[in-house]
Amino acid sequence: MLVAFVLVAMAASVAAQDTASTVRALGEVLKREYIDVDVAAKADAALQRALADGRYANASTPEALVPLLNRDLRDITQDKHIWVELLPPAPPSGQTSPTRSAAADAARAEAVRRSNAGVRRVEILRGNVGYLDLSSFFRPEEARDTIALAMRLLSKADALIIDMRRNGGGSPGTVVFLLGYLIDAPGATLFEIVHRPPEPPDRYALAATLPSERDGKRPIAVLTSAQTFSGGEGLAFLLQERHRAEVVGETTAGAANPGTTYPVDNLFRVNVPNGRIKSAVGGGNWEGAGVTPDVKVPAAEALQTAHDRLLRALGR
Repeated sequence: MLVAFVLVAMAASVAAQDTASTVRALGEVLKREYIDVDVAAKADAALQRALADGRYANASTPEALVPLLNRDLRDITQDKHIWVELLPPAPPSGQTSPTRSAAADAARAEAVRRSNAGVRRVEILRGNVGYLDLSSFFRPEEARDTIALAMRLLSKADALIIDMRRNGGGSPGTVVFLLGYLIDAPGATLFEIVHRPPEPPDRYALAATLPSERDGKRPIAVLTSAQTFSGGEGLAFLLQERHRAEVVGETTAGAANPGTTYPVDNLFRVNVPNGRIKSAVGGGNWEGAGVTPDVKVPAAEALQTAHDRLLRALGR
């Protein structure tokens, strides 16, 4: 009985040491990479206090620690682009299998294929109103051809509805690619992603030569919900700011700060916002506040409402 007690006590001690090491390493990543230096320092200090207060003492497994860390990080930073997750498991020793990176690439390619590169639905609605339902913005090299095909099919529509209600975001480059069909301003800068000095900002602009199917004048409605996230919000924000589209639906999630995933230790990784969106028109973004619709209706009613309004605008 004594031996068993000692072994349990040793295991608990090792778990506590591992948790402390993870929390310390997480704080170091935040201080090194997070866009707001002051918030990063506060987050690190709060994590260390939580550790000292025993808030993570009952997290006996890595899986149990993840939601505790994420809760505290969200409470401290109020940033929806920050999260901790477990690293994918390494292949068993001695087995021939793809590397972790190759396995992740294969899984991503399958996700792109199964989701049709984010294009859920393309349709011509009553009154020759085009409809595009896009669930995510995959990387340009993954989504460009599929989005181009969708926009080609919609090129003869007299008005356009773009459904972002279930869009979880993704690549800002793909957001810009889609905007090239909607804004007739070749080469125009749309926004920058500002990083911590001395790293220069990343500039995102429309291509110098825009698609032949572009239409910078036809009426557009963008549908939103409380779940519209990140790049989905960005599309709505940029079109609304330029008075190029009417946003219909619910106020969006309010997640603007783009991030990168960094390893914490051999078990965890963390997505850290390391940039801030700065729009070319007003210099702002939708972080925290979300995109406020021009026409506020429940998400379930947004499509019908937008369609009716476009038909009236077209005189039909």
